[in-house]
Amino acid sequence: MIIHFIATITSLEENIESFRLIADTLKSQGHTLARDWMDEAHQNIQDGKSISEDKWQAFIEEDFSAIAKADVVIADITFDSTAIGYQVATAVQQKKPTLLILRDDTRTPSFTWNIPSEFLSKVDYNQNNVVEKITPFLSDNDISTKDMRFNFFIDRPIYNYLRWAALKTGKTKAEILRELVQREIKEKDY
Repeated sequence: MIIHFIATITSLEENIESFRLIADTLKSQGHTLARDWMDEAHQNIQDGKSISEDKWQAFIEEDFSAIAKADVVIADITFDSTAIGYQVATAVQQKKPTLLILRDDTRTPSFTWNIPSEFLSKVDYNQNNVVEKITPFLSDNDISTKDMRFNFFIDRPIYNYLRWAALKTGKTKAEILRELVQREIKEKDY
């Protein structure tokens, strides 16, 4: 599964071990990070490099691209950040399952925690239980175990054929298309 992990850069120096533990946990479970940003950002902080406005713009665009290609989003919201809230809202708008994680030794953030959405899950975590807190969310949203849905635009002749085939076979149009694609996959030995 492709996962976009979000955390604030302003707290990266003091929380790098927690964030790395989360990223390493995701990778060790066979997931891919949509954007592996942490080490580069941490190195820039250690080198004392400030981020120019152009770099920030590129960084933000990379985050939105990562959200678009991710299957799920995990956001550490331990520290208030408008940028994280904006990314969470973007993920929810794109109907991405999103897990908000909050270190259990901190207060509840002002707005992100209370965004109402069926696409949001929330957990408190600490260094000792982060794996067991994240794993159920990943299992619940594992796309390899779910049927996927997408829009498919067709012209009138294809629609007429599908309608005719559905009536003739008693199958749905979706079942007919699925069988055609499966036959093609089998023939091509994909």
